[in-house]
Amino acid sequence: MQKKVSLDQFFKHILRYKIVLAHIMKDYLEEYMNVPIDEIMECIEPKGDVPLHKHTVSGHRNENNEDDTSIFFDSLVYASLPQDKGKIAMILNLEAQGELKSKSHVLSRAHYYNSRNTSMQVEELFDHGCYDDIVKVVSIWIVFNAPKYKQGSINRYRMVEEHIVGETCEEEKYFDKQQILVLYLGCKESEKVSMNILQVMADNMSSEEKIERLKKYDVKLTGKEEEEVSRMCDYGAYVESIGIEKGLKQGIENKTIEAIQSLTKTLKLSVDEAMDALQIPVEEKSYYLKLLNEKTDA
Repeated sequence: MQKKVSLDQFFKHILRYKIVLAHIMKDYLEEYMNVPIDEIMECIEPKGDVPLHKHTVSGHRNENNEDDTSIFFDSLVYASLPQDKGKIAMILNLEAQGELKSKSHVLSRAHYYNSRNTSMQVEELFDHGCYDDIVKVVSIWIVFNAPKYKQGSINRYRMVEEHIVGETCEEEKYFDKQQILVLYLGCKESEKVSMNILQVMADNMSSEEKIERLKKYDVKLTGKEEEEVSRMCDYGAYVESIGIEKGLKQGIENKTIEAIQSLTKTLKLSVDEAMDALQIPVEEKSYYLKLLNEKTDA
């Protein structure tokens, strides 16, 4: 029996497709926004320097053991700038995240991964006495089974200059050394091409339909990539996992709503007090309040 491939494993593969990487870079990284996709693809593999996959490590990560020996990057890519091809200027770490259930928050993990990718540059990309040579590191997290209230959102976290007293300015290249991007996939059409490409990859459809839909966004996979997409779609595991997860998630939401209503009725708690008693995270309270209102209106 052939081993099924889960959705997160599927995404670990497609995050290494140059055409997908190029669209992500063009949509969110200022250095590439005005560069044609074909030229960005050339930057992903700096000529005469570091091949694309030399620093790409794939494998299973133990989510409950985040020490130095258990971390595996889904995809780690070195890139050059269009005006200086052949010289590494950026390290991109792309992570496929099924849902937000790790014991550590996704942003805390992203900070750690960026720190790792900065420190590993010592003696490879810069010497201790030349800190100006540290290249930018960017951690990009694609959440493909996000809660409804987050779907379609795109968040960026970066260091910016703040003038507390005075107007002294420094060049951005000296402090803009780390960025974090979190893409929460959703069902709606996005203004960002990369989000639509990733959504097509996540949607339940045949490989033929995926490949045809991708052409809408000028994405042409190589023969090898098409074979890989076809093989993974044929397994059907990722379609099954989405269906199961959505069903379980819906069931949990319904039970939570029932529990809130029960506490407000039997213990005379306010809705907010009931949610506190159930230990509902602060960022999810507005979502459950909306569900409660919808149920009341119905």
